[in-house]
Amino acid sequence: MYYSLKTVATLFLCVVITISAVAQQAATLEVQARQSTDRRESMNLYYKAAEKYLATNPVKASSMAHQAYLIAKEELKDNVMAARAAYLNGESYLRQSKYGDAKLRYTRGKESSLELKDYDFAAKCLDKMSIMAQSEGNINEANQFKQEAKNYRTVKPTPPTTATAPVKPPVKPVTTPAVAQQSTPTRTTAPQPQLPSDREKYRQYQRDSMEWAKAVALQKEKLKELAQQEQQLTVKKQEVEQVVAQKDFQLASVTLQKDELDRINIRKQQLVEALQSGKSLDSIAYEQDRQYQELKLQKSQSFRNVLLLILGFTILFVSFFYRRFIENQKQKHILEQKNRQIEDEKQRSDELLLNILPTAIAEELKNGGKAKARKYEQASVLFVDFKNFTKISEQLSPEDLVAELDHYFKAFDFIIGQYKLEKIKTIGDAYMVASGLSDRITSPVSIVRAALEMQEFLSDMKAEKQPQNKPFFEARMGIHTGPVVAGVVGIKKFAYDIWGDTVNIAARLQDASDPACINVSEAVYNEVRYTFRCHYRGKFPAKNKGNIDMYYVDGLLK
Repeated sequence: MYYSLKTVATLFLCVVITISAVAQQAATLEVQARQSTDRRESMNLYYKAAEKYLATNPVKASSMAHQAYLIAKEELKDNVMAARAAYLNGESYLRQSKYGDAKLRYTRGKESSLELKDYDFAAKCLDKMSIMAQSEGNINEANQFKQEAKNYRTVKPTPPTTATAPVKPPVKPVTTPAVAQQSTPTRTTAPQPQLPSDREKYRQYQRDSMEWAKAVALQKEKLKELAQQEQQLTVKKQEVEQVVAQKDFQLASVTLQKDELDRINIRKQQLVEALQSGKSLDSIAYEQDRQYQELKLQKSQSFRNVLLLILGFTILFVSFFYRRFIENQKQKHILEQKNRQIEDEKQRSDELLLNILPTAIAEELKNGGKAKARKYEQASVLFVDFKNFTKISEQLSPEDLVAELDHYFKAFDFIIGQYKLEKIKTIGDAYMVASGLSDRITSPVSIVRAALEMQEFLSDMKAEKQPQNKPFFEARMGIHTGPVVAGVVGIKKFAYDIWGDTVNIAARLQDASDPACINVSEAVYNEVRYTFRCHYRGKFPAKNKGNIDMYYVDGLLK
């Protein structure tokens, strides 16, 4: 027993060490992918990291596979890697039981495979979609996917090609934290991911199908056993009903026999009395019948009295329980109304709290009564400030000024809501937005897209109001990425705010921007240069920050 427990403990320790090693390898690949300047190398590293994460952390695996898919599909136009990355992304969502997201990724993999005429891989994606449809009970949809996969397998396969993909540039050295400590950096090139062969995929599909068939057969056997048990119970019920009916008949026969015996005993007694008194047989029979009728009448009256007593008690109990039922229904109705009122008030308070605070902070406040400050290592901050706001405010009445600001800020709120950004606050005519205020690492691409839509909205308003000689607003915008500290301050009126050098630099970038422009720092430029067209402005002095490298965002890359 001692050696068996020791062996199990050793095996468990080996499994834990293996899982931790795989997680460490995946984290290292993720760091290398983020640091690499070669997009094809980044794509391959993201794909390998997703494969490593798939066994230990499906959420991270889906994120890495999505990054590889975006680079392959949008930047490198590599449909082979796009199909594989989409399939791997579908596998990660399938392990999270997110069938809708998994179906979307498998569909992307099928479409990319069809562009390459790789019908076997498209059929593989359809097989996965069929298995998910069967697990959800959509038999028609599952059969449709199976038939479509069968049709693709009958087509003569064409090997995938990457002729349209751009030529791979020379790979720059990528250093891991362990290699960075050495005196001379090592030049490494990420190998292409080892994809499973079609034979192995088909075997895995056969194993999955056999397991599914076994599960269905087991369920059918259980249903058959339950049907047999139900049939046996029905037969036993019928037998019990027959026995009860026989017992009732025997009881009725015994009652009749007892009545007849009582009548015979009375008749015997009357005959004995008549013989002793010298009466005739006719008078004895008459007297016997009369006494029998009186006895029968007494029994019927007793039975009637018992029935009336039972009926009276029944009416009493029914009336009592009916009153109790009515009272309970009234109390239940009142309680339901109060619960609905409480639920409505709670929902309104939750909505109000969510309008003031982020979701995670609001939940923490509701559960614990307070929220602790948090530090986020990679957050993006956007400052928006209107040009000549004081001069325009002098031309408008207070009501018109507030209405104009409300119109512009509502449009800004709608835009940032589309990109799931967090509105921090408004200070007069200034508008402050942040992204990355969560445990998930995000890119500043979304906040730059939102800034471009804000400038487009301001441009449309200018084109509408300028011909009418009406005042319009132009805005300066500044964006910076870096660490921030976020928290809730105050007791009576909660105020969620962020602090740090990143906030100050974003404000300085906004001050140094021109109207209708988006001024970003070098940190933001390095993150978005593959998505947006930018041009270098040079080094500009910023208050209390010295000279800062600044870039203007001109628009999306074609």
